[in-house]
Amino acid sequence: MAHQQQTVKKEIEELIPNYLIGYRDRFEKGKAERFPPTRMYDHAIDLKPDFVPRNCKLYPLSPIKQEEQDKFLEENLRKGYIRKSKSPMASPFFFVAKKEKGALRPTQDYRELNKGTIKNAYPLPLISELLDKLKGATIFTKLDL
Repeated sequence: MAHQQQTVKKEIEELIPNYLIGYRDRFEKGKAERFPPTRMYDHAIDLKPDFVPRNCKLYPLSPIKQEEQDKFLEENLRKGYIRKSKSPMASPFFFVAKKEKGALRPTQDYRELNKGTIKNAYPLPLISELLDKLKGATIFTKLDL
């Protein structure tokens, strides 16, 4: 067992670029699965004063998607990404197929919650302005959370 751990650690260090070797502890599974500490200015949803939360109906899932949902919930509860809710509001959870064959993206339908949300007045940038900022760029990346 000890030999296996050394082999895995060596493989991880081989995968980390040299300029990040000083931060190799950040790549440990336990640390990589943790969220940063909560701060007082973290995300909040401001609701209209007259909004009445409702428990929306669940969408039926196929047996395969139900199994995926069970795995998703178990893993994310274990990691501390989610917790059991005592909220009077519930939104349907379902999956959408990803481009990769057989891969599923967990999704929630927040339309009912959005109806009661106070809209943020912060102006969104114009698409044309965003595209102008990309002129001359040669490297792009995609992040799928």
